[in-house]
Amino acid sequence: MPSPGFWSRVRHARLFGVVVVYLGASWLILQVVSLLQNQFLLAKWVTPLAFVLLLIGFVIIVATAWVQSRPTGAVAAPSPWELNLKDFAASVAQRRLPHLTWARALVGGLVAFSLLFGVAGVYVLVKARGGGLSVVKEATAAAGPGIAVLPFRVVGPGMDLWREGMVDLLSTNLEGVAGVRKIDPRAVLSKWRREIGDGAEPADQQAALEIAHAVGATYAILGSVLGSESGVRLTAEVYDLPGGTPRGSAVVVEGPADSVLVLANRLSVELLRQGAVPAAGGLGQLDVGRATTSSLSALREYLEGEQKYRRSRFTEALAHFRRAVELDSTFALAWYRVALAHVWTEGGSDETFQYAERAARLADRLPERDALLLRGYAQFLRGRLAALRTFEQLTARYPDDLEGWAQLGEAQLYLGPQVFYRRDEFRSALRRALELNPFFGPPYIHFLGDAFAREDSAGARELLVGYRQIDSESPSCKGWDLAYALVWGDSLTRSRRLAELDTFDTQALACAAFGLSTSPDYWDPFLRVSEARLHERHPLARRQNARAWLAAGYVRRGRIAEAREILSGLAMEERFRRVVPRIGLLLHLQGYADTATARRAARHLASEPESFDRFLIGALAAQEKRWPDVEAQVRALESGAAQAEQKGDTLEVSDHRAYAQGLRGYAALRRGDHQAALRGLEEVFPNLPGFGPFGIRGDIHDFLRYEVGRLLVELENWREAERYFQSFGNYSQAALVAPVEFYLGRVYEGLRDPERARAHYARFVKWWDGCDANLRPWWETGRQALERLTREAVGRAASR
Repeated sequence: MPSPGFWSRVRHARLFGVVVVYLGASWLILQVVSLLQNQFLLAKWVTPLAFVLLLIGFVIIVATAWVQSRPTGAVAAPSPWELNLKDFAASVAQRRLPHLTWARALVGGLVAFSLLFGVAGVYVLVKARGGGLSVVKEATAAAGPGIAVLPFRVVGPGMDLWREGMVDLLSTNLEGVAGVRKIDPRAVLSKWRREIGDGAEPADQQAALEIAHAVGATYAILGSVLGSESGVRLTAEVYDLPGGTPRGSAVVVEGPADSVLVLANRLSVELLRQGAVPAAGGLGQLDVGRATTSSLSALREYLEGEQKYRRSRFTEALAHFRRAVELDSTFALAWYRVALAHVWTEGGSDETFQYAERAARLADRLPERDALLLRGYAQFLRGRLAALRTFEQLTARYPDDLEGWAQLGEAQLYLGPQVFYRRDEFRSALRRALELNPFFGPPYIHFLGDAFAREDSAGARELLVGYRQIDSESPSCKGWDLAYALVWGDSLTRSRRLAELDTFDTQALACAAFGLSTSPDYWDPFLRVSEARLHERHPLARRQNARAWLAAGYVRRGRIAEAREILSGLAMEERFRRVVPRIGLLLHLQGYADTATARRAARHLASEPESFDRFLIGALAAQEKRWPDVEAQVRALESGAAQAEQKGDTLEVSDHRAYAQGLRGYAALRRGDHQAALRGLEEVFPNLPGFGPFGIRGDIHDFLRYEVGRLLVELENWREAERYFQSFGNYSQAALVAPVEFYLGRVYEGLRDPERARAHYARFVKWWDGCDANLRPWWETGRQALERLTREAVGRAASR
């Protein structure tokens, strides 16, 4: 038992007060650490290490209080608040424990935490420089020598736009006529921002040329734009790399202030004519309108939109691109960007497809590189496998084309199931895009969606570090920050962010909802964000989209009745007038039975039906064993194919024939002719559209793959069933997300892999906890399977 002298010493040292103050300060420090960790995405080890430092500090503070309560002996000791570094150093040199003082304890704590945050900051900067990815220097000999146009030096009022604008303009203008390939302007600008700075000038010419060499260029163009009230002067000079030797003298062109396009044309021609750019195929035809537009105003809007688009400011970008096509309706690249920005802001729709088609029809005005890009995107929105081939051709011929790699990755993500790509197949293409330019925003969004779907907090954190370097104030970045905080933030951060939901703009909330929709595990924060999106301060169309997403969220959770209630309200809106019946009919076909609603939907779609409407109507007839009605829809689809062939519309021909064949295969499945069903459906999958407006085309593809997978489970063909069910990913339709997990549980039981089976059953049971009463027997089957496998796992562990 402690002696009375001990308690007297404790009272004299005021240990209880010291401990209370220290614990309060420690709590405050941990809150600051948490705030900084979420704000700056510091590494996950920062908080545990801070806790360890505080524990060490606790021991030091208690020891200091104890030492300071002791009367000073004969040997002189520093006063309680004396730092005396000389005495501290002497004690260390003599291998004695330095005398503990309050000043030394506090300074030691400050030094420890300064080192902690210093190392954490360096870690973030290292990650941020490439988002965990390195910039690749690649320009293969097969692709030909590359030319990099570097940002121009600009002087004069209103000339800032042309600093980066000339990079885009001259790069595209020289593509396809000079016998060299352009280095993607985005890769050039990305490297420039990292090494020189955004809008900054290089220290000297050599520093600028090193940027061009680093991105794989054989030649570099440096230049300037000098503007005044009287006119504009453009100057450009070409250099060999890596030596930096000029290829002839500088080219100078001058003209009126409103003639930048004409001057850019003349500048390009003079560079070729003087041999500064080696033209392997002769001078050829050179026309700015061929590559961009003949309207200076349209080009200005396009270049402004490009800068916003790269930073994921899609709403602002869309406004600029729309103005560009209003000023020049033949501006192909601007139509392409309108389609892309429309997808990011409004979602996929028939309107989006019309924009992409308009761009594709104008593609013959462009160099091959851009023409392939525009045609590939139109094919992609049609759900065509040809899009994969087009983007593969583009990236093979132009390996430094950032946009080509980004679109290839997106096409693999959405169209991959048609050819049974692995779920992670798309990552290498998107990774390549970010290697070429870590400052190009759109690929980050797909990567972040993938990380959220896999519940990969570390991967999402690293991606957000890179994404923030582009524009941390963009609505998209704020939305992903919000989603991250709501999923992986601590309780204080989550509460604070939830309280701030009414301060986020429409686009930020949409991005957060997108991230939270990738897994049913995020249901609670998804529900809160969805409710915030329904506030009347948001535009009507965005509120309608939010209701549609909320309905899909309820479907993922097996709460079909609540989803149908939301959809019935949306059916009154013009833009959803035909979409809602399609969704309702498809839900019924997938086993969420509602015969009256399905039949009403079929009657509604029978007026002016599209090819996929006929498939849905015929599939309902097959479920109800109305075989003559099935045949009537097959004949109608074949007739539609013949009519489209007469018009020369090859895409419509393919659509009608694929849906006719798919309907025959599904009818064979419902008849019980399993071999005919498998043969017919496996044959049609590569031709059946896998993506399209409002996702209906992709939903039909998912539905038929799901039905084949269930048949293969019934036949105990476990390996083939695994292949089918593993083709579903986080972008598969909502109604199948949880059921796919149930069937994967059955598949892995059949393959005698109980651990994987248990993991899939666990997800199914968790996601459908609280499902509709009519789905409870299914859920109970999954729960019992999970319970049985868990018991068996415990038994195996005990027997070892």
